[in-house]
Amino acid sequence: MVGAGGKTTAAWRIQAGLAEAGKRAIITTTTKMMEPVLPDDGALMLAARPDAARIARVLEAAPRLILASRRWGEFALPDLDHPVPSRPFKLEGLPPDTLGELFARLPGVTWLIEADGAKGCGLKLPDAHEPVIPRQVTSVVVTAHLDVLGQPLNETTVHRVADAVRVLDAPVGSRLTPAMLVRVLTDEALGLKGVPRQSRAVALLTQREAALHPAALSVAEQLLSKERYERVVVAALRAREPVLDVVMR
Repeated sequence: MVGAGGKTTAAWRIQAGLAEAGKRAIITTTTKMMEPVLPDDGALMLAARPDAARIARVLEAAPRLILASRRWGEFALPDLDHPVPSRPFKLEGLPPDTLGELFARLPGVTWLIEADGAKGCGLKLPDAHEPVIPRQVTSVVVTAHLDVLGQPLNETTVHRVADAVRVLDAPVGSRLTPAMLVRVLTDEALGLKGVPRQSRAVALLTQREAALHPAALSVAEQLLSKERYERVVVAALRAREPVLDVVMR
């Protein structure tokens, strides 16, 4: 999962749905993520060299597992209305090669991997070292928040705003448009950066309100017209039934 505007919440909801269906799922990261408050059926494992057999045993008791190498510092929690409550710690993730070995040794487990960070923004442009995507992944979910449309381009709405100013040829404070969103999400050096060629790409367009955003379907159609995306999911991740629409090629 890459991009901005709901990666952690989406992973959390997917993991919860899989657990309800009797399936095992692990949330982890190849970079860093805030440590979530665990649900009753959850567990946190910290291991720099995680053992697949031990992971399997933990999953038998706690099908919602968070896996990381270690806690990394203590932080003041950001003043965000975030649907996934967090503890004041960051978790340091695991290298892609380590995760690749675990994929092979733990068949039947769904891995939900945060491969970059966005600092609470709704749109993300990657840094030079991002994203960190294991080459074995079957799907990459590229996320952006529709509620940034019409909002000013600034450090609150866009992560790496200086790059956005340059790439979009738009000054700080200019209004974000659907064309700008599509430009970022369809660029192989931006939203699609590092996506393995054999992996399917899915765009996740998030929004706060349960009523479909006026620009949602237009943006979805433009994303699909660029051929790399297999489908576009529009979701209000806070809603009881989060998926509002799915647009496929």
